[in-house]
Amino acid sequence: MAARYDESEYVFCDLQALYRFIRADDETCARRFLEAAYDTFEFLADNPLIGRARPEFDHLDLRSWRVQGFRNHLIFYRPQGDRIQIWRVLHGSRDLHQQMR
Repeated sequence: MAARYDESEYVFCDLQALYRFIRADDETCARRFLEAAYDTFEFLADNPLIGRARPEFDHLDLRSWRVQGFRNHLIFYRPQGDRIQIWRVLHGSRDLHQQMR
C-alpha cells in the first residue's frame, strides 16, 4: 500500500542530522529513532487532526506531534485532504521559530 503522506524537501536532511547526532552515542537507538519516525508518520496519516495546532509558525494548518518513544523530537505536518505533508522533524530544544522559516 502506498504511503498516505508526503515529505517536504526538509525531512530527509532533518532525519539524517538527527540520526547522526543520536548515532554518536548509540547506533541501535539511532536506528530505532528512524523506525519510530516513520511509524509515527503512518500513525499521523491515520489520525491527521490528533496533533497540536501550531498557528504561531504562520503556516496554514500546521500541527505537531512527538516521535513515538522520542518525546523531545517533534514532527511538524499539515493535513491535506486524504493525505498529510510531513513538513519538518526537529528536536524540541532547537530554536523552532528559526528552523520553521
